[in-house]
Amino acid sequence: MVRPISLAVVTLLAVVVGVLQAHPAGAEPAGAKPAGAKPDADGRAKAAAHFKQGQAFFQREDYDHALAEYQAAFDLSAEPLLVFNIALCHDRSNRPEQALEGFRHYLASAPNGPVADEAREDVARLVPIVDKITADRAAAEARRREEAARIAALPPPPRPQPSRVPRYVMVAGAAVAVIGATSHVLAWRTRDRLTNASDPDGYFSARDTFGLERGVAIGAYAAGAATIATGLILSLVLPPRVGLEVSAAVTPGSAAVAVGWSL
Repeated sequence: MVRPISLAVVTLLAVVVGVLQAHPAGAEPAGAKPAGAKPDADGRAKAAAHFKQGQAFFQREDYDHALAEYQAAFDLSAEPLLVFNIALCHDRSNRPEQALEGFRHYLASAPNGPVADEAREDVARLVPIVDKITADRAAAEARRREEAARIAALPPPPRPQPSRVPRYVMVAGAAVAVIGATSHVLAWRTRDRLTNASDPDGYFSARDTFGLERGVAIGAYAAGAATIATGLILSLVLPPRVGLEVSAAVTPGSAAVAVGWSL
């Protein structure tokens, strides 16, 4: 919890306007103005105006706008007490790291300043808070690195094996085609009997058998070719690990193949 500023400090900060208007402060931040340079009357007046506006924002607990006004006043005047105000705004805005840096900056520029004791108390209060924040941040970074190293050390996931479904489909098609070839061979033999038939009954019987066997051969060839083609297509489109159901029906002069799969 942020320690509330004492009444003495509030009273002291209230007279900063008079200090800014009366004479400049001695300390000058690096890069702000050449060493020994003093703000002119116009600069002091502008600094005092920024300080007043900052005080108004601070009283309304609008610490970010107050900080901006204090910073503008400091840039014009280099008054060390404004560094304390800036640190106080960070403190009230729950930015302990920036607040600690600001209070230390004030003590470095005005170790015997009017609010040096207040600043030392704030430094003593904020040091363990900032140390814990730093330790927690370092621990979080260490955990992040450990997790990244653990993930990097994991073996790569196994590459998915190609699905066996297309192979099974093509094997089924080849089996149907074999049936067609067998029926074709039988049809050739029956045709020989049909050619050499010596009686009408034998001739008609052989003719019916030949028609059946030839129809089965044609249907089986068609079904086998369609099944093999289906297997080739599935090998291009199916993902790995697919379940398969294949059924084929061959009748004289026609054939039907049904292929089903589950992911």
